[in-house]
Amino acid sequence: MKKLITIEGVQQIKKDGGGIVCIDSNTLITPGAKDLASELGMEIKYGKKDDKPAVSAVSAVPSVSDDIVNRIVNEVIKAVAAANVTVPRIVKECDQSGIRLIRGGSVTLDRFDTGVASDKVGIKEILSTKECPNLATGFMEIEKSSFDWTLGYDELDYIVEGDMDITVDGKTYRGHAGDVFFIPMNTSITFGSPNYCKFFFTAYPSNWQELSGKK
Repeated sequence: MKKLITIEGVQQIKKDGGGIVCIDSNTLITPGAKDLASELGMEIKYGKKDDKPAVSAVSAVPSVSDDIVNRIVNEVIKAVAAANVTVPRIVKECDQSGIRLIRGGSVTLDRFDTGVASDKVGIKEILSTKECPNLATGFMEIEKSSFDWTLGYDELDYIVEGDMDITVDGKTYRGHAGDVFFIPMNTSITFGSPNYCKFFFTAYPSNWQELSGKK
């Protein structure tokens, strides 16, 4: 019987103050959990079963058999293949100095939940907290939609395409492609576009979603 370490297990280790995830011959770790551990700067230690664990076994979920794990993996693979689903990946060129070149054409936005189902708003962050621990960066799109927002952080928005409206205290400012908005921390505004806009944003500090109560 093998133990399975999931994303929740890694989060628990980090919450408990641990910095090492121990993997032995009787332990499996999901790809998502491995990615999260790397992003959080945690060490994944591989060793024999008898090695003294550096982290409590609280990180593992109840034991499951190899047969069950393999069955689950195969079912997921079959479901993805049947649906002809591809997972888009952001194309980056990475230098050991920390420099990143992100190919903008490879960035596919996810739906941003404004609380209104009919709103057409998309978002995608392009750097992980490990790559860029101090700033959040990414792209956002708004199509004939608007939504209220209070920023718990500083933000700069560079308009790549279209027209973008920022309304504050009843006054609306309209920016066009090539323009830049600066929105200071603790400002309550309305984001919007009368047609379509795409903009690049950078926010400080990086945990903007948490500061906005959205994480």
